[in-house]
Amino acid sequence: MENSKPSKTPWKNRILLGLLAGIVYASIMAAFDYASDLPFHEVKFVFSMLIFGTFMTIATKWMVKKKK
Repeated sequence: MENSKPSKTPWKNRILLGLLAGIVYASIMAAFDYASDLPFHEVKFVFSMLIFGTFMTIATKWMVKKKK
């Protein structure tokens, strides 16, 4: 029996993808700071990771809705 509803990206996958995107973004920003001889700030890293990850989680939901 086939499901007639379109498949949605599960929350767990969205959160994991958002977290991964946040880690990648924060790592790139930390690398730029390192290249500029600036010190590494853990709070800045975590803040960047959470903000960007949250944005990507929300954007993924929006993009899935927009595609359909």
